[in-house]
Amino acid sequence: DNNAFVTTRPYTVVLIVPTGVGAYTFGGGGGYSGDALPVARAFARVADRIITHPNVLSGSQLYWPLDNAMVVEGYGLDKFAAGEWGLRPVHQNRIGVVIDQGIEPELRARQLQAADAARAVLGLDVA
Repeated sequence: DNNAFVTTRPYTVVLIVPTGVGAYTFGGGGGYSGDALPVARAFARVADRIITHPNVLSGSQLYWPLDNAMVVEGYGLDKFAAGEWGLRPVHQNRIGVVIDQGIEPELRARQLQAADAARAVLGLDVA
């Protein structure tokens, strides 16, 4: 039967790159924030969806978005890998800004201006 291996489940790749330890990726990079972007982009071309963590894509996701990528924080990724949590795509993320109350007033103003700029220029939902 030619359909013996046909499945309706999406081909999913989980990409985990240890960060801050000098992990080498085939696309270059040493395991630091955003270094694995070339690898993630290559997987995204052949997979239906890719599940990864923020340090793989980092801020580069703003410039080279991967429509089939799900970015999951470490704890959530652990729970997913253990089979304890399921994941579902979210079409709009919200960014929370936390500012230390002891910060200098001028620096606080700059941080809030950066959040306002992200909201105005990129259309991000910043809370």
